[in-house]
Amino acid sequence: MTLPTRVILAVDDDEAVRRVAAENLRRLGFTVIEARDGEEAMRVLTDPSSPIDLLFTDVRMPGPLSGPALAELAVRQQPGLKILLTSGNLRDVTAGADDGRFPVLSKPYRRAQLAAAIEAALAATLPAHP
Repeated sequence: MTLPTRVILAVDDDEAVRRVAAENLRRLGFTVIEARDGEEAMRVLTDPSSPIDLLFTDVRMPGPLSGPALAELAVRQQPGLKILLTSGNLRDVTAGADDGRFPVLSKPYRRAQLAAAIEAALAATLPAHP
C-alpha cells in the first residue's frame, strides 16, 4: 500500500528562493504548490481542490500579508493546518516571528535541516491563540 504524498504550500516573494525551497521539498518526497505572496497563497488555501497539509512561508513579504499574518488566517480557516515559517532575519528567528506560536526555520538551511523542520512541524500541535 502506498501512503499519500503530503502537500506543502511554499510561499516566498523571492522567486529564486521559492524555487530552491520547492525543489528541495520535492526531493524529500512532498508534493509542492508554490505561491509568490500571501494573497496568492490564500487563493490556494481556499480552493477545496487543493488540500494542503503544511504551509511553509517566508516571514517577511511585501503586501498586506506577512508570513505570520498569512499563517494566522490560514489556521483560522483550516484549524488542522500545519505551519512552518522561514526567515533570513535573525531577529525573526529568535523572536519566533512575533509571538512564537509558529516554528521558524532560519535561512539559509540545508536540505537535512529542512527535512527535520518539516517533520517536526507536521507532528506538532499548534497552541491555541491567546
